[in-house]
Amino acid sequence: MKRIISMLLVLAMVLSATLMAVSCSKEEEKKTSTSTGTQNTGPAVEGDIFAERAAISDELPEKDFGGRKFRIASHRTDEYFIDEENRNKGDLIADAKYSRNKAVEDRFNFEIEVAYRAAYSDVQNWVSKTVLSGADEFDLFCSHTASAGGTVLKNVFLNWYDIPHVDFSKPWWASSCANELTYDGKCILAISDFNYTAVSGAMCMFFNKNLAAAYDMGNLYEAVINGEWTFDYFVELTKDIYIDQDGSGDKSDGDFYGFAQSHAWQIGVSAWLWAFDNPTVKKDEDGVPQIAVKTDKINNIVNSLYDYLFNSNGVHYRRDNEAGQGMDLFLAKQAIFAMGNVGSPTGEGLRNFEDEYGMLPLPKWDENQQNYYTMASGEHTCLAVPKTVKDTEFVGIVMEALSAESYKQVIPTLYEIALKTRYLRDNESKDVLDILINGRMYDFGYIYGGFQGFGFMLGAMFEKGNNNFESYYQSKYGNARIHYKKIVKVFDKLG
Repeated sequence: MKRIISMLLVLAMVLSATLMAVSCSKEEEKKTSTSTGTQNTGPAVEGDIFAERAAISDELPEKDFGGRKFRIASHRTDEYFIDEENRNKGDLIADAKYSRNKAVEDRFNFEIEVAYRAAYSDVQNWVSKTVLSGADEFDLFCSHTASAGGTVLKNVFLNWYDIPHVDFSKPWWASSCANELTYDGKCILAISDFNYTAVSGAMCMFFNKNLAAAYDMGNLYEAVINGEWTFDYFVELTKDIYIDQDGSGDKSDGDFYGFAQSHAWQIGVSAWLWAFDNPTVKKDEDGVPQIAVKTDKINNIVNSLYDYLFNSNGVHYRRDNEAGQGMDLFLAKQAIFAMGNVGSPTGEGLRNFEDEYGMLPLPKWDENQQNYYTMASGEHTCLAVPKTVKDTEFVGIVMEALSAESYKQVIPTLYEIALKTRYLRDNESKDVLDILINGRMYDFGYIYGGFQGFGFMLGAMFEKGNNNFESYYQSKYGNARIHYKKIVKVFDKLG
């Protein structure tokens, strides 16, 4: 009985503090709305970013492709193909993609076509078989990044540097294309702003501002700007916040937590590895990619994260691969913090979320880490050109133009209209958005890993309740090393 009374008292205190925070928030909103409009809609977009980006030339020649098809194989056609029936339905991003396609199609007189669409594994099997048979069936592979390394091993793709008119120095290509993803002057898998999910899928943290105020967590944005937003800082805030809300006597999905973490390998626990600036592969002094996950801090990373997720009362973490569980609890107001991605605010859940919320980067490992880093969820797409392509100039012009127009139309629509103006509810979150996008990390070991490297190490270990990095590393290293040697040989064969 004493436990129940105590629990009720805590609940009452949290409710009282939350209501007070809500009241203050509403008063502040009234003051803000009298001068600048409500925080929900934000200031009017002046269009500067659109004008600035439009002014950057793609330097492409005039060309008429006579109405031919540009054929794309992918597991998610919504990334690049929007038909007439699915425009003007209130989806800003879809409309921007349609406008991009139309502009480029009209300019060069061609038409985008879905060559093959299925589950990502089926797409990659089809791509391999098609190219190895010598059939000219598609012009571009635009599919699942985390598994694409397996298809690279089939030696079915061209070197992007051999594709005319593709310029990795342009801002619409990820800087990693010319750096981490290039070996010996060759790049097989590339990422540009055409890969919308590489932007929208960037991992971040969300927090309930009402509940954070109730627990007197201070100015979290200030902690980010001052470089104090570290893992230890985050742990201290959240590790002891727990209420047995459903009265079961055990931690469950019905309780209240400081932090809710999805285990899902591609969009959950694995993201911490890159947030802590611990990529899985780096180039040696000769420029050859080598496994580099075993750093001086990796044992500490694994043990500290494991202890936090498994042994803190304030963390909801389940060892299954159920995606979205963290955000599910967040949306139910059963967690103060949860991991999500940059595109989450455009979804129905956060759009209709009653409490005020904010966006934060994933914490740094410690204050010695210079920048905040993140990665995009594993299902984001990457780009490759099949060896069966007969007209590489056609592919180069079309891909450079589509990437440029994505940079000029689609991405600013996500940033400036969908997120900064319509969905993000405070100016600080808008500043954080820039930190997140600039901090995306594309690791050679992850992009070319094909599920054979260490990209999903944390998920694989924690699913089995294992925090022994040395043992896991020894068991995995041999096969991973063989895989990357094979990848390097594919690069070497490109000449």
